Amino acid sequence: MASQGAPKTRLVPKSSLNRALNALGDRWSLLIVQEAFLGATRFEEFHERLGGARSTLSSRLQALERHGILEKRPHKDEGARMAYHLTPRGLDLFDSMILMWGWGVRWGVAGRRAPTVFIHSVCGKPMLPEVRCSSCGELMTLRSCSFVPGPGQGMEKLPVQRMHRKRQPTDTTPVLELVDLLGDRWTGLVVSVQYFGIHRFDEMQNLLGIASNILTDRLRTLENAGIFERRLYEITPPRYEYRMTKKGLDLYPHALTMLNWAETWLKDKAGPPVRIRHECGAALASEVDCSCCKGRLKMADVLLKPGKGHTIT
Repeated sequence: MASQGAPKTRLVPKSSLNRALNALGDRWSLLIVQEAFLGATRFEEFHERLGGARSTLSSRLQALERHGILEKRPHKDEGARMAYHLTPRGLDLFDSMILMWGWGVRWGVAGRRAPTVFIHSVCGKPMLPEVRCSSCGELMTLRSCSFVPGPGQGMEKLPVQRMHRKRQPTDTTPVLELVDLLGDRWTGLVVSVQYFGIHRFDEMQNLLGIASNILTDRLRTLENAGIFERRLYEITPPRYEYRMTKKGLDLYPHALTMLNWAETWLKDKAGPPVRIRHECGAALASEVDCSCCKGRLKMADVLLKPGKGHTIT
């Protein structure tokens, strides 16, 4: 019998996206990564920008260090003081971060500190990031991609995290930022099963092993946020399935970049759980491009204007 203090786990389908979310942690960790891309390096800078308990910030910084996303280096101007910098693994999250910001701009849910204007210095124009197939150059969408099980398919154990009750969006607060989706594991899992054609309550519950009250809560949150919509498929008794709206479908390119990142830096020895192929016939090979000139976006070539208005290069 397991000891009383042993961490609880649950079985879920293997997923590269799950590995990415495990490494990035929760909403606080994602906000820290965002601020690192926006120039923060010192503990006090992160605390001034994000607020919250110092102990929470400290624990998330340590977790991001353990996962190889941040590293501590001596601060160039402050002697023995240490600064936090993105590692090569952390810098490779730029594609997913700029897509997260772009999704927020397109749907009017940009965070308080998130960039709202993106200028590609190569063409000199304001733009939005978009994901295209590296082989044919066409946009990659959920409907233009297909998948087959990969060599790493199967089930894996994930630690059960304490799930806090989420504040539900109302008519006066109808927003759910992407950082909220990624920062809540159950919400992220409920969204991800849509990509594999799982739309009904009982199917989601059986696949994820999720309690009915938690699933109901996350579905209501996603519906109120305009990411899911309910469709009646049985009249007596009334039963509904959940489908992604246009706003929800627009999350898929971001999921692809997160999957690519995980399969680059967090490879499973058995291989990818899923193999994705674009409609042109090419195996998954995507890139994040400028919506104006279609050129590949590199971090050094993008000027960001965050919510407070100053420009960061």
